[in-house]
Amino acid sequence: MFESITPIIDTILIAPYRVGLPTVAAFWLGTAVLALWCTVGGEISMALGYLFNRDYYTDLTREMTRMHNISVEAVRRKEKETFKSANTWANEYFGKVFFANAALFAVSLWPVPFALGWMQSRFAGIDIHTVPFIDFSLGYPFVFISSYIIVRYGFSKVRCFIPFLKKIDEMKAEDAEKAGEMTSWTELGSNGDAHENEAEAAIPPVESKA
Repeated sequence: MFESITPIIDTILIAPYRVGLPTVAAFWLGTAVLALWCTVGGEISMALGYLFNRDYYTDLTREMTRMHNISVEAVRRKEKETFKSANTWANEYFGKVFFANAALFAVSLWPVPFALGWMQSRFAGIDIHTVPFIDFSLGYPFVFISSYIIVRYGFSKVRCFIPFLKKIDEMKAEDAEKAGEMTSWTELGSNGDAHENEAEAAIPPVESKA
């Protein structure tokens, strides 16, 4: 089945390269279309990944916000042990949120290696550009990566007009609102450059009752 589908995919992907433009222009156009396919496929995959794990992402963000706010309140009340415990949990949840979002973004990149693999089979060894004075050749990876960056940036400006992706962005905004607002350290009267170590140092040590 895979072998029967491969020629169809190849025919679709190679078509933009054969539009009758000059060779270099046709190559850039075809690669831009390929980059667009990768961008759209990646964005849809990332959106679906968020939908399937929406509750998980929301819970992580909510707990991160809650623990952070508890730690800030503990500093305000000079409760050192509470601050240390809540701050530890806040940092742990921050790490989980960070890596969860990084994994979600990585999902959007899955079409890229397949696109490069297809270009390898089609354009390996072909020089598209040559850097002046040093005679350094640039092949399909340079064209694809450049096109992908430009196309993805441009797509980010118009994704809000695509109903499905717009709905996903609205859901993310709703989930962020449900997670609550993080209390700023500046509310403690700092100059805005305070961080957790400074906050902890501001809390007097617990006196012994012995």
